Amino acid sequence: MQEKVPPGYKPGKKRVFYSSAVPEQVLAAVKSSKLDHFYVFLIAALAFVLRFYRLPSPSQVVFDEVHFGGFARKYFHGEFFVDVHPPLGKLIFYAVAVLFNWNGEFEFENIGDAFDENVPYVAMRAVSAVAGMITVLLTYGILRSTCCRPFVAFFGAFLVLVENSLATQSRYIMLDSQLVAFVAATVYFYKLFEVSIPFSKNWYRYLFLTGMLLGLATSVKLTGLFTLAWVGALSAYQIYLISGDLEVLVKQFLKHIFSRLVAFLLVPLTIYCGIFSLHFILLPRGGTDAGLVSPRFKAQFIDSSEMKETAVDVSYGSTITLKHHRLNLYLHSHNFTYKTGTGEQQVTMYDYDFDANNEWVIETTGTNYDGKFDTKFRPIKDGDHVKLYHKFTHKYLRANNMRPPNSEHDYSNEVSCKGNRTDTQESAYEWKVKIVGRKPHAENQLPNIKLRATESVFQLVHRGTNCVLMGHDTRLPDWAFHQYQVFCVNEPTMPNTLWYIEHNSHPIIDKDTEKYPRVKLPKMLLYEKLLEYHNAMWRLNKAFVKPHKYATLPYEWPFVTKGIAFFTSGSADKTLSDEPGSNVYSIGNIAIHYLGIFLIVSFSIKFGFYVLKHLNPFHIPVEAVPTTVYYYSTASFLLGWVLNYFPYFQMDRQLYSHHYLTSVFFMVLAIAQFAEYQMSKKRRKMVPWLGL
Repeated sequence: MQEKVPPGYKPGKKRVFYSSAVPEQVLAAVKSSKLDHFYVFLIAALAFVLRFYRLPSPSQVVFDEVHFGGFARKYFHGEFFVDVHPPLGKLIFYAVAVLFNWNGEFEFENIGDAFDENVPYVAMRAVSAVAGMITVLLTYGILRSTCCRPFVAFFGAFLVLVENSLATQSRYIMLDSQLVAFVAATVYFYKLFEVSIPFSKNWYRYLFLTGMLLGLATSVKLTGLFTLAWVGALSAYQIYLISGDLEVLVKQFLKHIFSRLVAFLLVPLTIYCGIFSLHFILLPRGGTDAGLVSPRFKAQFIDSSEMKETAVDVSYGSTITLKHHRLNLYLHSHNFTYKTGTGEQQVTMYDYDFDANNEWVIETTGTNYDGKFDTKFRPIKDGDHVKLYHKFTHKYLRANNMRPPNSEHDYSNEVSCKGNRTDTQESAYEWKVKIVGRKPHAENQLPNIKLRATESVFQLVHRGTNCVLMGHDTRLPDWAFHQYQVFCVNEPTMPNTLWYIEHNSHPIIDKDTEKYPRVKLPKMLLYEKLLEYHNAMWRLNKAFVKPHKYATLPYEWPFVTKGIAFFTSGSADKTLSDEPGSNVYSIGNIAIHYLGIFLIVSFSIKFGFYVLKHLNPFHIPVEAVPTTVYYYSTASFLLGWVLNYFPYFQMDRQLYSHHYLTSVFFMVLAIAQFAEYQMSKKRRKMVPWLGL
């Protein structure tokens, strides 16, 4: 008597083997019908009403519209900026604003500012509303492609429709609705790809559409990479299963791998780089964020004549700006004092380019700058001792034996500004120039011998304490405006102690362009711009540490402990429940969130036993196709929840509940899949005309 072949397997010479072919039962279950058309029309109508109802209200700037409306405005003026998110979402808002003839004048400065008549804010908000509506429709399609019956697919789409935080986010000029829509589209086409016949036209179509949408999702927010990881994990599992199919030839197996690598890596990367290329083209002028990038990057701007006209030779008496080599931040001081330590004038690092507080005069020891260097060029050589005179506050850079803020280590010393032209305590103000290398664009070895603007990389060693001037990405408290910390450290790590000169001005060398050449900054390739821009994005992202009353921690999100007040027309010092007028408060749907928590816990336990049962190599479990589909689909959706949730526990930056929205979407898919499984266990259909 021949052994019965379990579903999903084929008979071999000695034993059954796994078949990667899509079961006929699955292909039949995912076919659309007239009932699907009815449900799609119904959910589309509901989504349109809920996403567009009173979209113009309030006619004032809401929450993060300050940022993303402001970024769209910068595209109008072509002013370079750095944001923690890639540019696609902002480019879409800009394109809509151009289409509706905005003049780009409204500044989106403060929450609550009334929009000008010229601002097409309703059209810009409609971008998010359309994205929210598409997400609802895609939810229906995803669930149908995982064998859910029409009614269950409608149920899942309805949950996405009424989930409070997803609905609220879909009404304003913000990025999360676009992100979730692109993620939903990625999931939709990937699930269609899974149930397509390998190497058919549809298989290739869905494969490359998945890759394109991965690129678009990542181009809205870098958290789209979590969905890329989701697709990669499921693809790796697929490849593992295909490797056990004896009917798949080696050539076909390699084709499976190659196709996925091209579609899921090369295609998204190409789209991502192309969107950034457009971003750079549309921002040809240096803006307030130009201080975050290197001189070589700044030299690419059409208004960078000051950078290009900077003399490369640095002299005593030169007015300079010093930049941290790793962080690209300016050495800065201002007329405010430390609240700890000596209480002397603060020295920090700052990213704003056009600030007179970034300017220092480099002087010799024993002689104060009094104009005598205006008639003679005197280079600064490796090993020279110099003084740095803060031009705006008329004080000198110094180090002392007091502990700096945010550090109690004995090897750390406070750095401050003190003294004046008549101060005779030379050793407290003297710094030894120690050149340690040169920038890659330097054409010769001169930057290793003497200071040259944009080319020499050096340390400043304090003469009195023998410590080294060091910058760090630690933020100072409110009393220092959350600027970056500067201190002086004995035997520090090298990268944080390296500096270079960006701007360099001197009356003699500024006039004589033949004798004193200008800096030479070669054009940057796109990949070089991308690397530097992403370094700036990463630094900016880490800088979001300032406390905010609506910030939350990841462990709070599933339990809906606190939301975000997007807008209120009442007084800011009142509690939300007592405020008159209109309020917008974004918070998750408690019923959906807690149902999701229950499902995650119960399914995880059950799935653990399911996996253990399938690990026995001597026994192939016989199970119905709906059971296999349920475990695989639910596990894949919960994997999406995990990959979009747990990385936030590793982030030190300020976080909000809206960072949980992509995980909420995956959680809803898992809830609907669970509902389908429970209904599939009933042998007869209850109401066939409803798709039950």
